[in-house]
Amino acid sequence: MPVASHAARLFCIGLLAALSSTAVLAGLSSTAVLAVDATNKIGITLVDIPAGSFLMGSCKVTSAMQEENKKRSFLGQAPLTAKCQNSDSDASDAEAPQHRVSVRAFKMGKTEVTLGQFKQFIAAADRSDLINDEFMKYNSYGDDFPVVKVSWHDAQDFIKWLNQTQGGGYRLPSEAEWEYACRAGGNHTYCGSNDLDAVGWYSDNSGNSQRTVGGKQANAFGLYDMSGNAWEWVQDCWHDSYRGAPSDGSAWTHSCTADVRGLRGGSWDDSARGARAAGRVISTPDGRGISIGLRLARTR
Repeated sequence: MPVASHAARLFCIGLLAALSSTAVLAGLSSTAVLAVDATNKIGITLVDIPAGSFLMGSCKVTSAMQEENKKRSFLGQAPLTAKCQNSDSDASDAEAPQHRVSVRAFKMGKTEVTLGQFKQFIAAADRSDLINDEFMKYNSYGDDFPVVKVSWHDAQDFIKWLNQTQGGGYRLPSEAEWEYACRAGGNHTYCGSNDLDAVGWYSDNSGNSQRTVGGKQANAFGLYDMSGNAWEWVQDCWHDSYRGAPSDGSAWTHSCTADVRGLRGGSWDDSARGARAAGRVISTPDGRGISIGLRLARTR
């Protein structure tokens, strides 16, 4: 081995050892320190999301609490409060109560799934049944744009194919994982900023269509378009509030309000309110909206 190559190898080994030592001192694993983005064979890049905890949802005095407070005021009783700080006037009742959730480490798609990536699934899995005039109309901008007109069931079929061909562990994120990844350790109104124009495409700046993925500023975890561009399915079924929600970051799939699923993040076709970090809406699992796409998660 040439001396220069040998010296370089020794330097690299020493650097890895130093980083591992630093990680141990910091109470972290060396894999967390050395983690890098991983891209699969169809071009989907996943980012390592570290374990942690956060406050999920919004501080909100719900409409039910307001109605109860009318009675309490009449009786001369103290009003019910949200028991949190900084009530959000844009929040819906479905975003309350605000609650702490602990999330395990996992992987999250760096961007929304693109049309080009989804087309590879359609071709390889012989799913041309997914293509109709509506699908082609709203997916006519290019392979680097987020795929839309994708139902929750379509997303599950795509994930099943990925797990058969790209290795296991692919899935939709839980709603808690999604919001945790969006907030990325911060408390911004949107995913990574209080300035939506900096991080997302929405009705005021999109030009009335989805945009190329990764065109705005990433959040602190290196994730793009968590706010805006396309709505993103989560694994959970819908609940009208967070009362009784899991505190471990897992998908909430029992005691559902109805056979509907959650969507997060807002889109090119929606207002800034929908792109808020805590914002959430619903659709039937077979709904193929013009602004509905997906982002993948993967168990580490």
